[in-house]
Amino acid sequence: MMEYTIEGITHKVEYDVFDDELIVYLPDGTTRTTWLRGLTIKTAIRPHLISYLNGQKVRHEM
Repeated sequence: MMEYTIEGITHKVEYDVFDDELIVYLPDGTTRTTWLRGLTIKTAIRPHLISYLNGQKVRHEM
């Protein structure tokens, strides 16, 4: 599990790594995958989480 604080809110994200493939489990149960290719796990997870949070924000504003 990895924790990120974004805009003052702490979000917890679970993940698995198989060989060089990272699988991120987002809070809504969906998954995202990335090939690490030298990236750290924390660096690779962050864009997926930010994208997810931005999508949630847009849905709540509608």
